[in-house]
Amino acid sequence: MRLFVHGIKSLIRRPVKTLMLFTILFIVFNLVFTGFIIENSIEESKEYIRYEIGAAVEYKMDYEAAMASGERPPALSLSVAEKIAENNYVKDFFVTESVNASSEDLEPVESQESSSGFSKNASDFTLLGANSEIPIDFAMESVSLLEGSMLTEENIKNGDYVVLVSEDLATQNDLRVGDTISIEKAATNNRDNNATSSTSASTISEEFEIVGIYSALEDGYSANNLFTSLTVTNIFNDKVGSDETSASIVYLLDDPMEVELFKEKVSPLLTSEYHTLYSNDDTYESLTSPLNLISIIAKILIWVVFIAGAAIILAIVTIFVRDRKFEIGLLLSSGEGKGKIISQFIFEMLVIAIVAFGISVGTSNLASKSVSTWIVEEQLTSDTGLASSTSTASNSIMNRGPGSSRSSTSVYGDVSMDTVADEFDVSISVAVMGNLLVVSMVLVLIGSTIPLTVIMSYNPKRILQD
Repeated sequence: MRLFVHGIKSLIRRPVKTLMLFTILFIVFNLVFTGFIIENSIEESKEYIRYEIGAAVEYKMDYEAAMASGERPPALSLSVAEKIAENNYVKDFFVTESVNASSEDLEPVESQESSSGFSKNASDFTLLGANSEIPIDFAMESVSLLEGSMLTEENIKNGDYVVLVSEDLATQNDLRVGDTISIEKAATNNRDNNATSSTSASTISEEFEIVGIYSALEDGYSANNLFTSLTVTNIFNDKVGSDETSASIVYLLDDPMEVELFKEKVSPLLTSEYHTLYSNDDTYESLTSPLNLISIIAKILIWVVFIAGAAIILAIVTIFVRDRKFEIGLLLSSGEGKGKIISQFIFEMLVIAIVAFGISVGTSNLASKSVSTWIVEEQLTSDTGLASSTSTASNSIMNRGPGSSRSSTSVYGDVSMDTVADEFDVSISVAVMGNLLVVSMVLVLIGSTIPLTVIMSYNPKRILQD
């Protein structure tokens, strides 16, 4: 305790040197803290982007790679898809196959697309076959059950001819739960890359019982989508018992932050270089590229200032130790242990560092907010900033490929650079405060270690004689 009291008095007796060390620590802490806070904010923004995109991963064909090679890629494998679904990260697993369908009993609902001639579907209806009782459109809340019931596990297993129709379609055709409608496979010319034959005429027609009516929750959702089981669509597509598929295969994970780890773990299961696990990577990379560049700058700032600050503190503490050599000699001559003397010097450094730390946290937070404003206005939302030099993500047909989206539902969240900029936050949390404190103490100890160890070599008689 006496040494600590002596340490406080020593700081008071040397106000100029104390102020000098405080100023150095204050400047170094501010620069390091600002870089650290910005870096932490960038990591939180990247997490925000991943959470907004969602925890969906598609097992699909890499059509760009296949077209570049000029080869015909093998079809996706249902057995591989099921193996991937066994991974612990997977919460839900959806396989959705589609069939272009028509019906003599039904009048299709005209949408803006179909009435203006921009519809890409050559048939009146799309029969969507799901592998689960809750199709992905319902799971993603694009639609909800209005009346009746969903398909049961037995319906799916047995391939029962049951169907769910939209509220608009039911109203237009005066349909109710329990009614029967005739659905046939529409005449199409299959041009999929995996196609081995074309269909020029309708070959299958079946009577379906309406077991449920759904309501669309998203604007623009096609009212002509009809939901049935994957078993039924496989019958219509003559794929019963086949391992090959052109269906949409989607995995929903528990946590969006597990997406990359999941892909890394299950990628060895893929059987072709033209098969891929896609998680809207183009959007994620596009939005995080400018953040990564800023992160690199922040990390360089942190390390340069950290190393330079440690070197400056090292020089200053060395000067302080030399100036107090006579004092150290007297303490050693009076019987004080070298360890206690070193503890006193460390205590003095920590007192100055804690005061500098407390003030630096507030000032660096203000500085970080100014830097944050510059990042948002000049780099993320500016036409001349880093974000503008990054290619905009695209979910084009080329990127998605046939089979990647067989309905109107998107499995990914909607996020843009504007929303990222709005959410960019540099506030200091308790966790960040703890990290800053650790960085501060490490910086002080590194800068103090070498000069304080010199005390261990001091001989008190030699010091007093000098």
